[in-house]
Amino acid sequence: MVRRRTSPRKKRSAAYANLGTAPARRSGIWVLLVLGVLVIVNLYVFVWDKKTGVRAIKQQAEAAQPPAMLPSQPLLFPAPAPNASAPTPPHGAPAIEGKVAKSDTLGRLLKKNGLTAAETDEVIHALSGVLDFKTIKAGESFIIERARDGRVQHFELELAKPHRVRAVRKPTGELVGSAE
Repeated sequence: MVRRRTSPRKKRSAAYANLGTAPARRSGIWVLLVLGVLVIVNLYVFVWDKKTGVRAIKQQAEAAQPPAMLPSQPLLFPAPAPNASAPTPPHGAPAIEGKVAKSDTLGRLLKKNGLTAAETDEVIHALSGVLDFKTIKAGESFIIERARDGRVQHFELELAKPHRVRAVRKPTGELVGSAE
């Protein structure tokens, strides 16, 4: 069967029949006029007005607050209060003992027990070659000991009765992980 060719006018009219009539043509002058008015309004609000201008807001902010002074030394968090029942390690700082909670990861466990983000990263980095972090389960016991300077001296996690992992600070100052 041979198909008859339709003229372009019929195709166009059939395709645009549902859209209605063609939009009226307007010149770009209206668009330029609206944009010009918006620019003038913005200049008035942010530059020319004495109350809402950028310069006025800057002066109000400077008058309201004195310049912030940074401390010369980093802020230190106070060490946790010593627990009378907690064993005292040989170097004098009280140890933190506990058990892994149900949904704890090693990072969450360390942060809940007072370690900063930097200390947590240091312990995790020391144990990264020694411990498979997915093997930590709820109920396993741990011990965190701090040195007199406040840094983590010793971290021990008992995974199973014969299996323990440790991170111990060496005299060079770095934490080194080991498995037992």
